[in-house]
Amino acid sequence: MSEAMPSNKVLIVTSSQTLRALLELVIEEQGIEAQFFESAKEGLDYLKAHTPRAIVLDDAIEIDPFSIASRLKMSRRLREVPVVLFITDGDERTKLTAEFARVEHVISKPVDRRAFSNILRNLAKPQPSP
Repeated sequence: MSEAMPSNKVLIVTSSQTLRALLELVIEEQGIEAQFFESAKEGLDYLKAHTPRAIVLDDAIEIDPFSIASRLKMSRRLREVPVVLFITDGDERTKLTAEFARVEHVISKPVDRRAFSNILRNLAKPQPSP
């Protein structure tokens, strides 16, 4: 299998139409391209052929987002791709689980547009080629 193509898109997996609409607004304001998927399986299939600038996971998807993040971080190609996780329950246990899964940013719902915009602005900057 050939090397997955690097991309400046942000991969977003959420089944929530409300969250998607909010994220589309923020992303459009930033001038960033995004690839949306409603299911984790579709997002994971996309990752077989693409290396996004960042990966955004909603905790309401059908597969545990912590296990997805953990597995992504085991991949040599994807381990440096930042992961942002939207969570419903922002208690200490959840934050600790996210830390063990090596999730770079955890954002509690309801989403603070300004906080997500700042994170996205920093995550989505194209990186220089090695």
